[in-house]
Amino acid sequence: MAPICVALIGLSSSSPSWLSLAHLPYFLSAKGQQKFQIVALQNSSHSAAEAAIKKYNFDPTVVKAYGSPEELAKDEDVDLVVVGTRVDVHYGNMKGVLEGWKATGKTTGKGVYSEWPLASNLQQVEELVALAKETGVKTVVGTQGWASPVVIKVEEVLKRGRVGKVLSSEVRLSGLTAEREAVQEKTEYFTRREVGGNLWSIGGGHLIDLLQSSLGELTNVKSHFHIQRPLVPLKDSATGTVTRTVTSNTPDLLYVVGSLPASDTVQQNASLHLRMRRGPPFPGEPAFVWTLTGERGEIRVTSPESVSIFLGAGDVKIEVHDYQTDKVEEVEWKWQEWQEDLPAPARNVGSIYEGVWEAWTEGIASKEGGEKRYNDWEVAGRRHELVERLLVDNGF
Repeated sequence: MAPICVALIGLSSSSPSWLSLAHLPYFLSAKGQQKFQIVALQNSSHSAAEAAIKKYNFDPTVVKAYGSPEELAKDEDVDLVVVGTRVDVHYGNMKGVLEGWKATGKTTGKGVYSEWPLASNLQQVEELVALAKETGVKTVVGTQGWASPVVIKVEEVLKRGRVGKVLSSEVRLSGLTAEREAVQEKTEYFTRREVGGNLWSIGGGHLIDLLQSSLGELTNVKSHFHIQRPLVPLKDSATGTVTRTVTSNTPDLLYVVGSLPASDTVQQNASLHLRMRRGPPFPGEPAFVWTLTGERGEIRVTSPESVSIFLGAGDVKIEVHDYQTDKVEEVEWKWQEWQEDLPAPARNVGSIYEGVWEAWTEGIASKEGGEKRYNDWEVAGRRHELVERLLVDNGF
C-alpha cells in the first residue's frame, strides 16, 4: 500500500510549534514513514516554506514549497493537508484548500486534518464543516485526549464493572499557564476572545471532548464563567521581564455542570462537574484530578501536569477505591512500544494518525462510526457548538 502523501501548513523554521513537537516526530518515525510521506510545506510565503524545508533537512526535490492554500490545492500529489497554524488562520487556509479542490473537481481521496480548535468562531466552523461535506473530503480534528492509554485504561476498568455504574464524575484542573497573573508575550492571544484560542476554547474543548467520548454526550448543561484577573501582564519569554499589560476578555475561571446519558457503564442522569482555573494549583495538590464515583467504588486519575492526558506528557496515576474492602489499588497503564520511542507530545497524536491510516486504507470505521480511531469535523462542530454556547451564556 502506497503511503498517504501529506502537506503541512504552519511548520515554522524560526520557532518550535505544535507541528514540529507533536506531528513531525511521528511522521519521521519508522512507523510513520511506512504509512505517510511529507511531500509539501505551505507557510505564509513561498520563502518561509523553503526555509522550513531547509531547517528540517527535507529533500527539496521531494517536498515542494507553497505560499498559499490556493497554490497548494493545485498539487495533485497531496492526499492529506495537515493544518497546525495559530487558530485565527485555520479558516483561511482550510477554506482555500477546500475551495481549490472543489474548483478542480479533484476531491476523491483527499482529506484535511485540522488542529483544535477548528476555527476562531462557530460561524467559521459551520462553514468549513458544510464545505467539507459538500466536497466529500475526509476530515480529522486534533482532539486526541481520548486516545491516551490513561483514558483507555479508565474505560477498561469501567467496562469490567470494578466500580459499578458511574453515578457522578468530577474534574478539577489548574494550570494551562505557568503563572496565575502573567502570560508569555507569544501567547498574548489567549487574552483575546476574537482570536479563538484561549483557556476555554483550547483546554476546555479538549477536556469536554475527552469526557464526552468516555462517558457520553452532556445534556442539561449549566455553567458559570468568570474573569478573575482582567489585567494580564505579558512577559518576554527570553528575559522574563514584563513588556506590557493587556486587558483580557476571556474567562480564567470556569464551572460546568451537566447530565450524562445512560449506558452500560453510566447511570441515567449521572452528574458531571468540571472546574478549570488558570494558573498553578495549591502547593502539594495535583494540577489535574478526575474522579468517577461508582456504585461499588471510585476511580481517581491525578497528575501534577494540567494537560498530561491531552499532551501525553508528565506522570499520571490511576487509582481505584473498592468500597467493600476499603482498599485503594493503583492501576498500571503503559504506552505502546512504538509510542515510547516518540517524544511525549507526539504519542497521542501518533495514535490519531494510526487511526487515519487504518480508516482510510483498511476500511476500519472512524471513531463515531464504531471503533475509536479519530474525530471528524462533524464531531468537532458539536464540540464547538457547546463551547461557544457556554461562552455566550456567560456574556462573552
